[in-house]
Amino acid sequence: MGTTDASMRIDSDLDLEELVRSGLVTTYFGPVVDLETDTVVAHQVFHGSVGSACFGIDDFVALRRAVRESPLAGDLDSSLRSLALREAETLELPRSNRLLLTTEPQSLVTVEDRTSEPDRSAILQLHPERVAMAPAMSLRSVRQARSLGWGIGMSSIGADLSTTSFLPLVNPSVVTLHRNVLDIEDTTHIADLVRLLHAHVERTEAIIIADGIRDEADVVMARAMGARFGTGQHFGAPSHSPTPVDPAGEDPLEAHYTRNLPAQGTPFTIAQGLGRDPMVMGAEMLEAQLASLEERTLTAGKSAVVIGIFADHETLSADTIERYTRIADSAGYTVMLSNGFDSPPVPAAWSGPLDTSDPLQQELAVVMVGPDWSGMTVGKRRPAPGTDGRTEYDVFVTTDRYACVDAARSVMSRIRALR
Repeated sequence: MGTTDASMRIDSDLDLEELVRSGLVTTYFGPVVDLETDTVVAHQVFHGSVGSACFGIDDFVALRRAVRESPLAGDLDSSLRSLALREAETLELPRSNRLLLTTEPQSLVTVEDRTSEPDRSAILQLHPERVAMAPAMSLRSVRQARSLGWGIGMSSIGADLSTTSFLPLVNPSVVTLHRNVLDIEDTTHIADLVRLLHAHVERTEAIIIADGIRDEADVVMARAMGARFGTGQHFGAPSHSPTPVDPAGEDPLEAHYTRNLPAQGTPFTIAQGLGRDPMVMGAEMLEAQLASLEERTLTAGKSAVVIGIFADHETLSADTIERYTRIADSAGYTVMLSNGFDSPPVPAAWSGPLDTSDPLQQELAVVMVGPDWSGMTVGKRRPAPGTDGRTEYDVFVTTDRYACVDAARSVMSRIRALR
């Protein structure tokens, strides 16, 4: 399973483009097995060099790394996906044998309409780091791909708990664990991971896949973590010509709850949709509410996405900056947005420019979303002062799961992407 010549030849974007577009790659299909029934239910798609005697994982990893680093990532990934789908059609793999396709977010904008395709089901597997680098584009494209008939999954989850932070926002039907998870000996890490995974499974009926299973001991560990499917050398090496498998009587993925609404509005307008009147608070009381939730986010750990919105404030208090410094260090993904600054005062936080007409510039908010808990406090200044002449705010405080997720998705549309 060593590195093959193909990975050694990827010296430039030109070489990579020639390798992919000239068909100098071979598609391999790794069996994905239902751990309860020991039957093959899907195939994990890999690519390697033409002429290899057998599949090499190093070859695949090198190819995927080169694709991710290329400015042509979207086009190259689309080409690899097309190759895999054509090969699956040639092999006459039945629809029940789903295809799990490693996917770059950039290529989701080019997916074709498969809503009328009766013969195959494909799941596009996103890497959490790639989603985090371009959340606006990724979440928008995920919604489009779902509406066109594609399934959405996430891979390489769990070696670092921060990889779980986008599960609520992406809402994958399949969560594939990082292949190193089965080797983690830290029982606290595993306990936290199981709790976070099953919070997602409980709400959505998603399926957990354990990757890298080598023996029966790994099967036992995978099932103890709640994995329903498994893949790895224990079930056979990836093959260029897998045997089609008869459809199973049960399809566990059919139960997955997909919520595919567009990210519209702002945290305040989304909170208004809860159907209750806002509370009216002075500035001091609102600041205390925001600070309280900010402190609460510090206990959420690496699984949390934390968003701070500061209206049109150009400067923040020393206490707020200190809190967000700690939040950025402890959370999986931290955002700070204001019309008063383009770059956040905490370098580890993500941000983006707000247009002067953006209604977000009128709001003060903290939104926290994690796989197992969510919360939001949002306030908007009232047009007229109170009876005593003080500035007052309409305020919503909620832990409603969908309101928090929708608010986070709406804010992510403003985040500046990084390559």
